[in-house]
Amino acid sequence: MLACRMVRAVFAFFLLVSACGGGGGSAIDAPPVDAGPLVDAPLSAACLDAETHSDLTWIQANIFSKQCTFSGCHNGASGDAGKMDLRAGHSFTSLVGVTAHLCQTTQIVTAGHPEQSYMMVMLGQQTPAEQTPPSCAIDPMVGEMPQGNPTVLLCSQKRDAIERWITAGALNN
Repeated sequence: MLACRMVRAVFAFFLLVSACGGGGGSAIDAPPVDAGPLVDAPLSAACLDAETHSDLTWIQANIFSKQCTFSGCHNGASGDAGKMDLRAGHSFTSLVGVTAHLCQTTQIVTAGHPEQSYMMVMLGQQTPAEQTPPSCAIDPMVGEMPQGNPTVLLCSQKRDAIERWITAGALNN
């Protein structure tokens, strides 16, 4: 009897654990969720495509327009998120050389210097301590971007494309 209960408890535990692991990813990058080095799953086509890009045109079309300008976020609305307008034709002037609203001691994007660009912190690409000089911690009420699901960041290939764009001078190309 005890052995039977133990087997049922172990089975229930594994069902619970396996049920909690899926989902949460955006339709754009799913599968998989880019959760760090422990994830070993195939990359989405959009993430694979990002490996060869470092230009604002591609970043705009495949990242900003698809994953940042929805539901009142970064779409020019009057709210706090709207202060950073990532719509096509607006993103460059909202990012490059602009003081970060959440960290007044740094710029959102400092051309040629991802280590000085607060965007790298907000995307989870760098920690505040990795910035030169160290930048502000992320406001827990805001969190890393894209906002809404703290376990789903942009895939590392997309974050790398943004970092390459900044390193290359953050050109309006």
